[in-house]
Amino acid sequence: AADLSDADAAFMRDAQVPIAMSAFGDKVSKAAWRVKPSWYVVATQDGAIDPKLLRKTASRIGAETTEIKGSHVIFLSQPEAVANVIDKAAKTAASKTK
Repeated sequence: AADLSDADAAFMRDAQVPIAMSAFGDKVSKAAWRVKPSWYVVATQDGAIDPKLLRKTASRIGAETTEIKGSHVIFLSQPEAVANVIDKAAKTAASKTK
């Protein structure tokens, strides 16, 4: 959260809860990205997950990728840019079902 205010970053730190490790034991039988269009936002200044890995993942699933300058919590630091990607994805998906 390097691009948030100190107060917002502190809230993000304090509000985190432990991950449910049991989620990693579930098997995915059909990954939606294999049969449906995908969109992916790469936070170019992500300090938690290397942007190279984010790009590789996006490429692997064939996602339409948008790069946005910002940290791991890009949805908070650049909400309008992320909302624009979601809006474009929704409109594109809707036009394919008509």
